[in-house]
Amino acid sequence: MPNQSSVFLSYPPASSVWHLPMGIAFLAGVLEARGHHVVQHYGYIDAVEYVLRRHGGEQADEALRTVRDPDASILRRHDARVLFEEFSASISSTFEDFAVERNNVRCDSRHFKGDVSELRWVLEHREEHVFHEYFAESEMARIRAADPDVVGISVADERQLVSACVLASLVREHAPRVRLFMGGNYWARTMDAYHDPQFAALFDHWDAIVYAEGFRPVVELVEGAEPATVPGVVWRDGDTVRINPRTLAPVDYETLPTPVFDRGIRQWSPDFVPPLYTMSNCPMRCGFCSIAAGSDSFLHKPRVMSERRVAEHVAALGIERVDFVDEYLTVPRQLRIGRELARIGHRATWQCYLTASDQLLKPDTCQALADAGCRAVQLGLESLDPYTLKQEAKPWNHPGNYGRILKNLRNSGIQVHVFIIVGVPGEPINQSLRWLSFLEDYGEHILTIKSGRYRLTRRAPDERAATRHQMSGLQVTGEDHQLLNLNRDQFRYTTNGLSRKRVEAIRDLLEEACRRHWAYQITSSVPWWTNRGRFTLEQLRADAEVLRVHRPPEPSIPASHLKRGLSKITSALRDELGLRTAPATYEDARDIATRLRAEDGNTGTDGIGQPYPARRS
Repeated sequence: MPNQSSVFLSYPPASSVWHLPMGIAFLAGVLEARGHHVVQHYGYIDAVEYVLRRHGGEQADEALRTVRDPDASILRRHDARVLFEEFSASISSTFEDFAVERNNVRCDSRHFKGDVSELRWVLEHREEHVFHEYFAESEMARIRAADPDVVGISVADERQLVSACVLASLVREHAPRVRLFMGGNYWARTMDAYHDPQFAALFDHWDAIVYAEGFRPVVELVEGAEPATVPGVVWRDGDTVRINPRTLAPVDYETLPTPVFDRGIRQWSPDFVPPLYTMSNCPMRCGFCSIAAGSDSFLHKPRVMSERRVAEHVAALGIERVDFVDEYLTVPRQLRIGRELARIGHRATWQCYLTASDQLLKPDTCQALADAGCRAVQLGLESLDPYTLKQEAKPWNHPGNYGRILKNLRNSGIQVHVFIIVGVPGEPINQSLRWLSFLEDYGEHILTIKSGRYRLTRRAPDERAATRHQMSGLQVTGEDHQLLNLNRDQFRYTTNGLSRKRVEAIRDLLEEACRRHWAYQITSSVPWWTNRGRFTLEQLRADAEVLRVHRPPEPSIPASHLKRGLSKITSALRDELGLRTAPATYEDARDIATRLRAEDGNTGTDGIGQPYPARRS
């Protein structure tokens, strides 16, 4: 065995305080299995609480106790959420916007928009950062107490980038002899930034970046290897940034030890609900997605942990609820996990990502999922247009079957979250408008809705095709300077009269639909499945009624946004369908969507229940 090292692994803000990090938990298990001493710190939770307490005092303390109190009423939970929103709004400054709201924690710099030079400027003015005081006073004290040989800072997405770099700069300044490495899924998705001449200067703050899976690179670095010799690592050679290729021998997921979580800092939930990642990347290749870019087998055959091993991890963690964070956990795989848990006598329930495939048209299949342990699914519906779904490599989605699928899942007691994307290149606005009617018809079967604007995501198949001029409906424009963003903003639509303004308009109308949804207020006050999974759908409906009676309704979108949205929808309907109609209210737009969907139903189907669009401009 190698000489023992002391390792400090940090997961910095801002990230979801309702969840636990997966990557450093797996790394901690791997390193401890090799005899190293590991200290984890979930600064993304600790820092948010530190800032809230500094501004909210005893009120903030009481609200924080409420979110972890299993007996807290829905009214107390609602009031705690409102307090967090009020406190965080008062913290925002000219340097950044900070918010703890509903199901999200945001910290958006007003000076960093994705350019490498901007990040360098922010680090030169790091004292203005909302978490600087926390890092300087609290996290650095933890690092000094741990006296580590190695510090690793994980960045899972761009929300964490600035604070991670601020923390790194403080570690480098106050503990210059510590070996400091950056890692996390984010770094695999911003590869172009490493070629920016200014990026090399950032290595003043750290020794190397692990951009691929960390299981082997981190172990080798902890055990003394030089960055230049380690696969999957980015490092500085003088004034040049070098990128080592990924390993040719990815780790077998079956061999991974059970992840180790820090139990000292609790997620915002009454009970411990950890994530578990059981597959190296997604077997699908949806055009818009690059979530799994950090995998050593990205866009290739996934490496999959056996269902028996999954059950053993769940039992070893001693948990009754688990948050599976695989990009896609198939129905047969879930059923086998349920059988393996039953075999070893450990009962657990879970939530996971699933596709809206036709196998869910069978009520018995949905009931079998529930019986196995599935209690919540996140479904990528994305679009009601089969042309769009085919373009984005989701041909298994049949929108004509969505309603039945949602009803079957609901009848089985499974909570459903749905994803919707508007502004996919080539998709007319009138197709997205139809969602207003769909959500009216089937919203009772849905618990939460995420409607997002289409993004040209770095490393995704769409981005690759667009930069090679192989994608219709979209053109990459201008010089790409915001290389540290996960999405490319330099593009324009080229077909169907699409524009950024029209896409934002339909996105606003969908946001209003979400706010009118029966569960919006309850799911704002009981965030994420880590909390909602403690309740049945019937209990959530009852609590939604309590909030409706005893608390003010959630605000609608700003009137100016609604007015702008209706105006843009009017022109889109005229240009796409020749409709001379001018919706004056949200209800008018919803009624138009209903008429369009009714016309769809009169045009025949493709043989599997999927209506052809009435018109496709």
